[in-house]
Amino acid sequence: MAKKRIVWSKEARADFKATLEFYNERNGSSTYSRKLANQVFKATENLQTNNHLGISTSDPDVRVLIKDTFSIFYELKGEIILVLIIWDSRRNPDELKKYLP
Repeated sequence: MAKKRIVWSKEARADFKATLEFYNERNGSSTYSRKLANQVFKATENLQTNNHLGISTSDPDVRVLIKDTFSIFYELKGEIILVLIIWDSRRNPDELKKYLP
């Protein structure tokens, strides 16, 4: 099976960057942010060879892979896996709606 290509949406990149910056400021160190980024990047790499690792959602094209307190929402688009948002489950769930189709 050929690997699929991972593409991050503009919103996913911006929101995840803001999340990492928040933890840098809150913790006064980038240690946790680096650990979190490595976990998320490794999880998305795993999707390249097994894109059905995530749980189905109400949208048949969108799946969610849960990694600790973060949920990786992604959409299958042919040979591309589009990362829609990396969601910290401690955030207000009503805000999530603006990122998903």
